Amino acid sequence: MLAISTSILPLLLLAGAVSQPGGGSVAAGVTAPAAGSDSSDLVPGPDVYGLYPIWEETGAVESSLSARVGFGHAQVGLGPLTIGTQPFLDLYRTPNAYAKLGLLRSGRVRLALFGRIHSLPSAAEQQGLGTVNASTFANPFAPVTLLASGAAVSWIVRPTLHAHASATILNVLSPDADYRSVSAGLAGFVEWFATPNRSVRLHAGTEGWPVSGQSHVGLSLGWQSRHLALSAGYARRFDPGDTSSGVVMLDGALKFP
Repeated sequence: MLAISTSILPLLLLAGAVSQPGGGSVAAGVTAPAAGSDSSDLVPGPDVYGLYPIWEETGAVESSLSARVGFGHAQVGLGPLTIGTQPFLDLYRTPNAYAKLGLLRSGRVRLALFGRIHSLPSAAEQQGLGTVNASTFANPFAPVTLLASGAAVSWIVRPTLHAHASATILNVLSPDADYRSVSAGLAGFVEWFATPNRSVRLHAGTEGWPVSGQSHVGLSLGWQSRHLALSAGYARRFDPGDTSSGVVMLDGALKFP
């Protein structure tokens, strides 16, 4: 059970903790076209969160009073602060909250601090909707609380090429000492926009150290309009024992205004 900091990943995958080809302004999202222009005039902004669960994040925040509601995120921008939750996990009786504070927005660079909390009840593996379980690990004897925090940076290399990197510390708290752990990870992705509406992302990272270290590489595709963003991808996870597993990454959201 000491490996819970990395085995929790399948749970958050169901929540679609994903990267959106953001919405709004240069802070995040796409700039609205001028009157009489077409979609080719849209300027893609940096993503406001990552696609790989827990460990991947960006330095951009939602534009003030902009919001999105979707499979993996319901969040709103309040000045430099973005707050929200993961609705899919809430349905699984796993209350959670998310906050990110933008510290720097200078030219091509975005820098932010972030934190999230997930509260898992005892026997989380028994929570489910129909035949779909919320978790693939077992914690029959005690509840578990996940506290993830860190810093992220985004670099707009050029309008069609964005790079994101984050460093995360994950604290796993529980009344049962067997479930407790502290681990860290580094993750990042590069996104290239073939058109203002379509992008390709390359993901990589290493996480869960020193509890149960592993690494991942992945590829995803994104599509966006002013009010809709969709993402889909696939990654492979590798651990020191030379075993690997697949991770499907999905999300979709409506963006406002």
